[in-house]
Amino acid sequence: MKLKGKLPFLIVTALAWVVIVSSCANIGQPVGGPRDTVPPVLLETNPEYKALNFNKDNIRLTFNEYLQTDKISEILVISPPLEKRPLIKTKSKTLIIQFNEDLKDSVTYSLDFKNAIVDNNEQNPIENLRFSFSTGPEYDSLRVAGRVINSFNLEPAEEPSLLVLHSNLHDSAVFRVRPDYIAKTDAEGLFMIDNIAPGTYNLFAINDMNNDLLYNEGAEEIAFLDTVVVPEAHFHEELDTLVSGVDSMLVLGHTHFLPEPFYMRFFMEDIFEQYIESTERESRNKCLFLFNESVADTFTVKLIGLEAQDWQLFEYNKEKDSVLMWITDTMVSRFDSLNMELAYYQLDSMGEPYVHQDTVLMYFADKKEEEKKKKRRRDDEQEEEGPEPIPQFYWQNNLSSTMELNGVVQLVTPEPVRSFDFSMLRLYLTEDTLKTALPVSLQKDSVKHRTYSFTYKWESETDYTLEIDSAACTNIFGITSQALTKSFTTREEDYYGSLEFSFTSVSMPMIVQILKNNDDEEVLRAKTISKDGSVLFEYLPPEKYKVKVIYDANGNGKWDGGSFQDKVQPERVAYVQEVIKLRSNWSESHSWDLTLDPLFSKNIRDKEEEERKRKEALEKRQKEEEQERNNSMFKPGNTTSGSNFQRM
Repeated sequence: MKLKGKLPFLIVTALAWVVIVSSCANIGQPVGGPRDTVPPVLLETNPEYKALNFNKDNIRLTFNEYLQTDKISEILVISPPLEKRPLIKTKSKTLIIQFNEDLKDSVTYSLDFKNAIVDNNEQNPIENLRFSFSTGPEYDSLRVAGRVINSFNLEPAEEPSLLVLHSNLHDSAVFRVRPDYIAKTDAEGLFMIDNIAPGTYNLFAINDMNNDLLYNEGAEEIAFLDTVVVPEAHFHEELDTLVSGVDSMLVLGHTHFLPEPFYMRFFMEDIFEQYIESTERESRNKCLFLFNESVADTFTVKLIGLEAQDWQLFEYNKEKDSVLMWITDTMVSRFDSLNMELAYYQLDSMGEPYVHQDTVLMYFADKKEEEKKKKRRRDDEQEEEGPEPIPQFYWQNNLSSTMELNGVVQLVTPEPVRSFDFSMLRLYLTEDTLKTALPVSLQKDSVKHRTYSFTYKWESETDYTLEIDSAACTNIFGITSQALTKSFTTREEDYYGSLEFSFTSVSMPMIVQILKNNDDEEVLRAKTISKDGSVLFEYLPPEKYKVKVIYDANGNGKWDGGSFQDKVQPERVAYVQEVIKLRSNWSESHSWDLTLDPLFSKNIRDKEEEERKRKEALEKRQKEEEQERNNSMFKPGNTTSGSNFQRM
């Protein structure tokens, strides 16, 4: 009876002990299942793939799971293009493309979904899904493929580009006629136009900004081929000699599509269309005019309602589409409002130049309250300290405490210069107490306005001082310059490295550029060559660089885009396919064959960065494996960990 009375208590105790032991043996977080990485599977289509004589108003694609359709309407490309967008919807696990217009008769339609179809849970995409059918008794299967890149830097466009194929071979078709077939590039610039009927075509690529399937010159980029496109397909038989025990050999093979892939280069066509973008009177004596095209040697300004002679001075920027006009006559600049007549060339409807005239009001007014305060302050200072000091302008310069051994000293005045006494500028060794002037030749810059510069054969690790006397320079308003004293030290020579290139197969003038190691392609150094030989770049800081060559076909010293109107392709460029890391006191030599590359290859590798990423990935993988090992010790069913805890 005693045991019988204690039996419920013993059962409860045993159950509690089982719970405690099992909980000790199974310490750890609940482990979920593996992440779904499998894309949807296409189970059925209506109509069938490559169906003939299709006459319905929709197609249906059934998958093994539910889909997200958010991006399909944006990414889906239907060729030949439709006038109206189709309606895209789902019913259970079936994707429905509902056409909102009658399809053309006896035409093969291609639907390129790219990676737009994804499952509803993890958004796993089906890679490059295509579907096609024919509305007639024949199925067209020809294709054209290739790659489109930017002609200046050989990079694919950030946004998908539109490929258009025209059976109308007139030059104006790309401007005015909807294309016969279309496609879009992927992230790498690759494209394929599929299901093309036999024929002769023109192929273009455009960045169709307004989605009208037409080329808008001057507003959109274009790439074109120099030849027409004639798609072909040839079946090549391959007999399988390994098949035995049959009366005849098994015939295998593959279809070879022609032409070979095309490599096309985007450029923005320079279409002359002149107009004023903006005008501004920045001060009483300075006016700024911005144009969308160059106005070199064609721009004039006349005053309306005022008589003045030699009252203006023009400064043009490098492209000559920005004009800075200085009003040199104080009798003119004192007016708050000035009516001006601008004259510059435009093109008429026949493309002939004519002088166009615009009237603008240029207004400037001093801030009265500030002027009153300044006047009161000047009057107070004059009463306390005597006469008001004579105004002088500051020199702008590029000098710092360190001078590069190939450095150029630049001096800039804020207003145009009337006179400059170069003898009042001296460069000398800082330690020279006698201040013996070193021989320098100051030159006025032909491109940068109001800029004077000089070079010198600098000695390494040496202290120099530059002095300019007060009133050495006088601007057009009679204001003189302040005195300037700057001391600096040159770098040590072994700080720098050098790059030397030995070029072969030079077929035209070439521009060799040393670029910053970034996407902006900032040019640090440049030299021109016209024949095989070596080029040396000295005094380069220890940094990473990219190297680029421009095939300067017209020899004008710069890169030029193309012209569809004149059937001129953009000038070619090429790159060293490796980021060059230059060290101090180090010289590198590279050989470069400049034979034209038909593939326009650009795969610049940064080996140091690749090695860094490889090590980071290895360390990450090792940490993950260690974490998995630690977690596995506490998973259910691990008897080792369970027995350890049972001994607690």
